[in-house]
Amino acid sequence: MGSKNRIFLGIIIAQILHHHRNIFTDDKLVISKKKASKIKIGHPNEAKYIYEHHFQNLLDHTIASCFYKQDGILNFIVQFKGSYLLYGISINNYRNELSTIFKPSVRQLIRCKENMKFFSEDAKRNFEDYLER
Repeated sequence: MGSKNRIFLGIIIAQILHHHRNIFTDDKLVISKKKASKIKIGHPNEAKYIYEHHFQNLLDHTIASCFYKQDGILNFIVQFKGSYLLYGISINNYRNELSTIFKPSVRQLIRCKENMKFFSEDAKRNFEDYLER
């Protein structure tokens, strides 16, 4: 647990820090308890990663980043247990905070694909195969 109503989620992996240099102020990722409770209500399946302290697994399985909708939020795509998840990190604060996590629809993934930055070619091929199905 973090201090000041924040929950510590994990350490941002080196691939993310490498591909997005000078964006993150720290390598620690946190979420406010209020935001975590909102995610628990809206996305209960994804909230288990926050409350059961398994968010580092998602960070380790991050395959790409994309700019989707809002400024100041970097979104990341995770391939984990045969499906894809999208989580966002707010970069406007003094700390790196999780802004959202959800399972996107194929349409949302296609829309995000236009400006995705993949961390490996294998991940890109697997993602394109998934969208073609």
